[in-house]
Amino acid sequence: MNIWIYALKNDIEIKDIENYKNILVGDIIFGYIQIIENGGFFIVKKLVKKEDGQVEENDIESIKVDLPYSIMYCCKGGRFLYKLQKKEINFLLNEKILDDSKNKEEIDENIREKGGENIILYGVPGSGKSHTIKTKYPNNEYTFEKLVFHPDYSYSDFIGQIMPIVKDKIVSYDFIPGPFTNILKKAYNDPSGKYVLVIDEINRGNAPAIFGEVFQLLDRDKNGNSDYAINNENIAKIVYGKDDIEKPIKIPSNLWIIATMNTSDQNVFTLDTAFQRRFSMQLVKNSFDKKIQEFESEEKYNEYKNFIDKKILNTDVSWQIFCKTINSVISDNENDVSSMEDKRLGVFFVRNDDLENKEKFAHKVLKYLWDDVFKFDKDKLFNKNKYHTLEEVIERFVNEDEKSQFDIFIDDVKAMLYV
Repeated sequence: MNIWIYALKNDIEIKDIENYKNILVGDIIFGYIQIIENGGFFIVKKLVKKEDGQVEENDIESIKVDLPYSIMYCCKGGRFLYKLQKKEINFLLNEKILDDSKNKEEIDENIREKGGENIILYGVPGSGKSHTIKTKYPNNEYTFEKLVFHPDYSYSDFIGQIMPIVKDKIVSYDFIPGPFTNILKKAYNDPSGKYVLVIDEINRGNAPAIFGEVFQLLDRDKNGNSDYAINNENIAKIVYGKDDIEKPIKIPSNLWIIATMNTSDQNVFTLDTAFQRRFSMQLVKNSFDKKIQEFESEEKYNEYKNFIDKKILNTDVSWQIFCKTINSVISDNENDVSSMEDKRLGVFFVRNDDLENKEKFAHKVLKYLWDDVFKFDKDKLFNKNKYHTLEEVIERFVNEDEKSQFDIFIDDVKAMLYV
C-alpha cells in the first residue's frame, strides 16, 4: 500500500492528474487545501483505490498538517500526485487517519501524566524566559505547540473557526482547529505523553478575549486537570471524535500552558487579576550567575560562559561588564529615570554576532537605551554636551576604537566600564 498526497483544485478531477495511472489498488490518497487567512495546510479528503478501478472517499475530519515546501512543490498546484516516503508519512500523518477501521480505543486515565499547570514567565527583555522553557521542558521529554499573541490575534486563531471547504466542487463548512484545540487533542489521546502549549508575548494580545470560554478551564486540581468543564461541540468533535460531541471539554493533567511576558512592554494589554490568578507568575531573574544545571549540557554552559565574557568588538569591555554597568545606572537613577528598573538590559538581550559587529550592537543596544530607557533623561547616561542625536552617538561608537568608543557616555559611566 502506497500513500499519496495532492492539492485539491476545483477545476481538476483526480483521474485527470497526469500520474494517476500509477495509483495501485489499495493505495490511499489524501487531498489537502491551504487556508489563505492563516496560511495553514489541512487534509480534508481521503480516497482509496478499489479493485474495480474506482476511488472511494472516506469521511474524515479536517486535520492540520505541517506540509513542507518540498512536498507542496512536488504536487505542482494539483497537477501531480506525490507518493510520500516512509519518514514523510510518519511526520505528516498518524495511525488513526491511515486506518479508520480500527476500533476506537478507550483512554487509560490511570497512565496519564500529572502535574500540568499554567505558568507565566515574566522579566526584563532578554532575561532568559525562552532559555528557561528550553531547559526545564526539554524537547526529548515534551511535545510543543508554539504561538505568539499580538493585537490582531483572536479567539478564532487560537481555538479554531468554521471555514468554507471545497470538495468535488461542492462548498461545505468545516471547523478548522487552532493551536489550542490541536494540542488539546494530542494531549488527551496520548495520556503517557507530556505536552506544552507555549504562548510568547501573552500580554501583546487581548488574552481574556482570545481564551473566551476556555478561561473556565484554567482552574486546575492538584493533579493538573481542569476543575470545571465547558461544552463546545466544535472542540469536542476534534478532540473526542464526531460521536462524542456532547462530551464536556477539560484540560488534561499532561498539558502545560506556559506563557512569556516582558515587563517593560508598553502599549500592550494588561492582564486582569482574575486571569493572572489562574497562572503561576514566575519571575525570571536577570542574573549572569547561572549554574551548570540550568543548561541542557556542559557544552551549552561553556558556550554561555564564553558569551558573557566576550568582548564588545574593538574594546576591552565584556558584555557582562557592559550590561551590569548600564543596569546599575538605571537602578541608581530609578527615582529620576522615567523608565524604571524593568527597562534593564537582559543577559540574553544580544547574541554573539551582535558583539562581533559594532553597527549591529549600536542599532540594537544604543538605540534601545537612547529611545526607550533614557528617553526623557538622556543626560543620565549619554554625553549630551557632545552628542545631541542618536545618529551622532552611533557614528562615534562605530567609527572609534577601544575607550574612545565609549566617549558617548558621561565620564562616570565610562570610568565604571574600565574599573
